[in-house]
Amino acid sequence: MTEEQKSQIKLENEVLIKKKSYRTNDWLPILESSSLRPTEEIIGRMSIMNALVNIAFGAPIQIINNWIEFNDLTSYLSNSEAAILQKQNSKLTLQELSSLEWYLESLWSFMWLTEMISELDPEKYVGNNMASLLPNLKDGENNKKLERLTITRPAIAAYKMLDYYYRLHWYCVDERFNGRQAKLNEELIYQRRKALEWAFDQASDWDDVEMGT
Repeated sequence: MTEEQKSQIKLENEVLIKKKSYRTNDWLPILESSSLRPTEEIIGRMSIMNALVNIAFGAPIQIINNWIEFNDLTSYLSNSEAAILQKQNSKLTLQELSSLEWYLESLWSFMWLTEMISELDPEKYVGNNMASLLPNLKDGENNKKLERLTITRPAIAAYKMLDYYYRLHWYCVDERFNGRQAKLNEELIYQRRKALEWAFDQASDWDDVEMGT
């Protein structure tokens, strides 16, 4: 992806954001991201997040841990996630539970990236069809729904979406810093952007993705 293409994407996204009556920042830099992680790594991250989100809704940690080990997914855990799996449900903090629940929105980004869904609308929460598209651990399903994925969207399409959410994230943060209420949910934007950032950032662990604006 050339610098000219990235500059053009920046301009196109700024026009789109302004049409929606959100503010933009002309000096917000161009993202340096260029190539996506291997599809196998993206599927591994999706699989972990789909498993762990169940804990936020009361699933026993040991059962989720067993499922992850049985499906040979342990290597995809981040340090913070591995630490959660060493706890008892009753010892989880409200922050940990909230973080896991928000995995739904990050996972929705990955589902868009792997063409499981067609849109990634920042004005809408995850779709009602989400659960039906993913392995249902409560019903004892294995990981085949995700393992059979073989493609991701072209890097330029993924980059354009990342750039879009990056600029929307700036808008949300700036509104908050200036005592105003953004027209978008900042946490939703953050989680979706983080998934796309991670997909392009081949050096960072999930816990360490750079999310500055």
